[in-house]
Amino acid sequence: MIDVFYHTSVSMSELSDDNAQLVIGSPPFTNHPDGKSLEKKSYLRFIRSVFSEIWRVLEPGRLWVCINTDLRDHARYNRRDGRFNGLLWQKHTSLRYIAESIGFRCIDMKIWAKSLNPNVYRYGFAYVQFFKKSAGSRTQTRTGVSATFSPDVWLLEGGTYRKDSRGYVFRDAFHPEIVSRCLEQFTNAGDLVVSPFAGSGTVPAVAKLLGRRCIAYEIDRNLKPLIEETIANPERYPAFLSLMKMKS
Repeated sequence: MIDVFYHTSVSMSELSDDNAQLVIGSPPFTNHPDGKSLEKKSYLRFIRSVFSEIWRVLEPGRLWVCINTDLRDHARYNRRDGRFNGLLWQKHTSLRYIAESIGFRCIDMKIWAKSLNPNVYRYGFAYVQFFKKSAGSRTQTRTGVSATFSPDVWLLEGGTYRKDSRGYVFRDAFHPEIVSRCLEQFTNAGDLVVSPFAGSGTVPAVAKLLGRRCIAYEIDRNLKPLIEETIANPERYPAFLSLMKMKS
């Protein structure tokens, strides 16, 4: 079962309480696809609403895997309160604060190295944060830790650029191997995985390949053709090919 709903994940009304075995996704740059620029205060209110809904639908003891990148700060991001806090917004710290204020515990963090080539104007890495819906001392996981999951730094180059049959380009996908490692570490076949920010469709596509159920949400209906093509034909995208060979 792979279902994608085209509305905001502030309300995941299709899901009952404590229903998902894993939630994984990358929060978008703005809280609406038509937003011209990030406005930090309203964006963080949106994030809190989504994180609260993730808490509701996630089974106790399970994980919310949040993939995100810090941003170069700009005065226009802070226009409502008139403050400008420097050259770097440590977004991952803000997201962790929100998650923990809701009740999640940050139990681990990996670095996704997108490239070894330095770029002054664009970050070449992202954070993979693991937030547990607290219940007891142990995280529900499969026995042992796989060799691919255990390193603190995951070097996974490419895979962020997707183009659909219309020619529409999506530049900020995350690598399908990240999803694969998390699904294989924390879920079993038939478990329910939730993607609150479907983006290019990476999570539902990998879930389908690995025999997991998936419910995904995407507010930008312009992405529907790309999501459907990624789920139906992941072999169109090079980043999926090695994953498909390993699972075949």
